Amino acid sequence: MYIEDKLKQLGFEKTTPIQDGVFKLINNKKHLVGLAPTGTGKTHAYLLPILANMDFEKQEIQALICVPTNELVLQVERMLKEVEDKVRVKAYYGGSNKQREQEWLEKHQPQIVIATPQRLYEYVVELNILKIQTAKYFVLDEADMMFDFDFLSLIDAILPSLYHAKYMMFTATIMIDMLPFMKKYFGDYDLIDTNKKHQLKIEYQLINIKYQDRLEALNTLINYINPYLCFIFVSKKENQEIVYQSLVDHKLSVININSTLGVKRRSKIIDDINQLKYQYVVTSDLAARGLDFKISHVVHYDLPHHLEFFMHRSGRTARMYDSGQVITFMTVNDHRKIEKLKQQGIPFKNYMMTSDGLVKAKVKTNKFAEAEKQAISKIKKPKKVEPNYKKKNKALIKKAKQLIRREENDHRR
Repeated sequence: MYIEDKLKQLGFEKTTPIQDGVFKLINNKKHLVGLAPTGTGKTHAYLLPILANMDFEKQEIQALICVPTNELVLQVERMLKEVEDKVRVKAYYGGSNKQREQEWLEKHQPQIVIATPQRLYEYVVELNILKIQTAKYFVLDEADMMFDFDFLSLIDAILPSLYHAKYMMFTATIMIDMLPFMKKYFGDYDLIDTNKKHQLKIEYQLINIKYQDRLEALNTLINYINPYLCFIFVSKKENQEIVYQSLVDHKLSVININSTLGVKRRSKIIDDINQLKYQYVVTSDLAARGLDFKISHVVHYDLPHHLEFFMHRSGRTARMYDSGQVITFMTVNDHRKIEKLKQQGIPFKNYMMTSDGLVKAKVKTNKFAEAEKQAISKIKKPKKVEPNYKKKNKALIKKAKQLIRREENDHRR
């Protein structure tokens, strides 16, 4: 009943596939791996059953939640407090007051810990003041991002202290680097793969700007969209400031998030974004993972250095059954990356910026090229390969093409 009551409290009308899977398997003895796209309710999928199984009378650590960034630590803490205000929770991240926390931990222990791997390592291994042996659950959220940042050695040093904990790992994809770790610690685990069940309502709009300056293209684009909230992803920090200043000059409600800002400042900006104080947010891949906002538009000012971040960036929109638009600028140098993304299943639709606004581009088809393909496909292969087969076949293909081209010339006359 706890989970059902909290779902009503949160105003959730229906649960997502990843939530259904975790709620069903949480009490199994096996460890658990959850695969789901970003923005499909993974955090509540593990928070609600953990809280449902907690003993609020015991003043000891019952759950550890490990996330890759400071911003995610604060976000998960906020989401936890929205669900349950009587739990004793501690959030440890870069910039938190270590001395004050040490003094508190000498006399108390939290019931739930949310931390980055670095901070968890410091408090558990180096300082030995977090008594995690009592934990019933250990959660690795946004796990693929942690492996990207080589957090494995830190996590590896923490897990031997968790004698009785159920391990739960949540990720958008399982990468090769994860497999030895999973084999070592997860063994024969329960797998919840919901990637195919989630149909995100995203329209991927591709704008071929060719040789046009990206900033010029962005300034044109903002005249055609009126977003609820738009995140503009820029790969290079020096370009971020240029884009931000350009939008300021256009008198738009805009903020810039980058890694040089302190944690408290970034936390304040995140609160302001949640309160809709800005319509545009310029950022790097720092905000490409986990942060939960109601975003209507994502703009790829340029493509990320690591293509997997394209999906993470795009996943900022169309969260929890909402719809969204993802707009990507493509220059003459981006064709290879765009082709790779198409091969990975990104259903790009071609758009143009015209005097009428942002409109679908008409793709011209070469019917004669198609006719050539059909004519070649009709050339019968011999049952037995004879000498000079390749040469003869080549001649037949050449003849078929010549016939189609004659028809094309006749058609043009």
